[in-house]
Amino acid sequence: MRLGVQLMLTVLLAATATGGVLILGGGAFLYAEGEKALWQEVRLGARDLATLLTDDVLLRDFLAVQRKLDLIQKRYPGFAYAYVLDPQGGVIAHTFEGGVPQALVAFAGEGVLRFAGKVVYQAEAPIQGGEAGWVRLGFYQAPLWAQLGRVVRTGFFGLLWAVGLGVGLGYFLLTRTLEPLYQMAEGASRLGRGEWVRFPEPKGELGLLGRALNRMVEEVKRRQGELTLLNRILAESHALRVEELVDRVLSLLVRELAFTCGEFWLEGRVLRSRGCQEACPAAEARGLAEEALRRGQVVGRKGALAVPVPPRGALILYGNPQVDQAWLQGLLTALSGPLATALENARLYELLEEKDRQRAELLRAWLRTQEEERKRIARELHDEVGQALTGLILGLEGLAGEKALALKELARHTLSEVRRLALDLRPSVLDHLGLEAALRRYVREFSERTGIEVDLSFHLGRSLPQELEMVIYRVVQEALTNVARHSGSFRAAVGVLEMGGEVRVFVEDEGKGFDPQAVGLGHQGLLGMRERVELVGGRLILESAPGEGTRIQVRLPLEVAA
Repeated sequence: MRLGVQLMLTVLLAATATGGVLILGGGAFLYAEGEKALWQEVRLGARDLATLLTDDVLLRDFLAVQRKLDLIQKRYPGFAYAYVLDPQGGVIAHTFEGGVPQALVAFAGEGVLRFAGKVVYQAEAPIQGGEAGWVRLGFYQAPLWAQLGRVVRTGFFGLLWAVGLGVGLGYFLLTRTLEPLYQMAEGASRLGRGEWVRFPEPKGELGLLGRALNRMVEEVKRRQGELTLLNRILAESHALRVEELVDRVLSLLVRELAFTCGEFWLEGRVLRSRGCQEACPAAEARGLAEEALRRGQVVGRKGALAVPVPPRGALILYGNPQVDQAWLQGLLTALSGPLATALENARLYELLEEKDRQRAELLRAWLRTQEEERKRIARELHDEVGQALTGLILGLEGLAGEKALALKELARHTLSEVRRLALDLRPSVLDHLGLEAALRRYVREFSERTGIEVDLSFHLGRSLPQELEMVIYRVVQEALTNVARHSGSFRAAVGVLEMGGEVRVFVEDEGKGFDPQAVGLGHQGLLGMRERVELVGGRLILESAPGEGTRIQVRLPLEVAA
């Protein structure tokens, strides 16, 4: 609801309440005064009537008394009754048609009584001091209420007219007075929606408010411009390499603030924006940077500003931008802290990248060494242990008896296990016949050994480097080992195919599954698989849920693998 309507309703309610109180109070006052006047009239009438009837009563001319009583009814508009009593209380004359009620005769003196359903004010006056009798006169109360009602109605309609006129004039004046305030409220709403407005500046106190709001709008514009620029600078500060970070920030400041050029001094070396290297003055960065870092604030010289970026750097801008210098100093001061944080983040990121490169090289070398050691052990198992067991079996061929047969069977079983271990350590078929043949042989022997049926799907249209083939072979090997140990499934599927410019490998089963969030990649050989995959630029995806089986998918980019 608009403020003017609220004010007018308030005024209307206040005026109505005040008028009502005044009418009720005035009515009560008029009633009291009217009642007093009624008593005065009835008493005075009783005395006048007693005086008028004195001679007739003393002469005992009761007919004249009756005529005068009949005539007196027309004199008073509120006349109710009148009757005359002799000294003994007997009725001499009266104005009643059927006689004076006995209850009325018994009501002596003054008082208010109810007669014929109406309120009557009764007065009593003596005739000849009471020696000749008494006169009793009664007036109805109804004329008093009728007169009071007319006064109250007149006052009520007068109040309505006055209130209506006052409200109309007040609303007109308030509307004109508050219109600038409504415009200011609408302007504030538009300002909240991002629109720029100018508030009205009328005379008086509202003009002071309008001027203050316009100053606020100008300040908001300035602050918004500052925040917009800071946000853009902070967005550019997300670069994780020092040279890229410096180039982005310098280019933005030079372009947005109209500097001539800019450079960044960092631990004795100068990094310049690629867009303005030739325009930057020579041999000025070091002095400005050291002074800004020493004083811990923005330092200005003729045509140059240095912003400290602790602990080891400074941003230096050349030129004379046409902006408010105090605002520029505040902006650059506010920029110092975020730039220092961004620079430190970039430095830490470069250190982290270097450590990741070193870790990857160490892990790659370790895996190569591991594979070479597996190859050597597999060769020794196949050549030396295998030949020894073969010789032992041949030597036992000439012996008879159950014990010799048992020894030959044990030797054959041991030879088979040694060959399987040698194959697991380093499948020679992988080196000679390639990945597909090695996988088919491993899947066949895995099914024979565990009883788990494995469906192998192999679709590659090109040969892969030996390192990548070894990664795929080890992933399939470790994943099928997990199927045999943990899944409880009697079926599994292995797929190797080329899709979308990458090699995709998947191993899935229909077993009991597990919650990956609870188990994590550090269990069930998953960490080793992931590290192998990431070393060749791929990624491992694990999908599993309790009761829904497990699916391991590996994606290797062909351009990385090639």
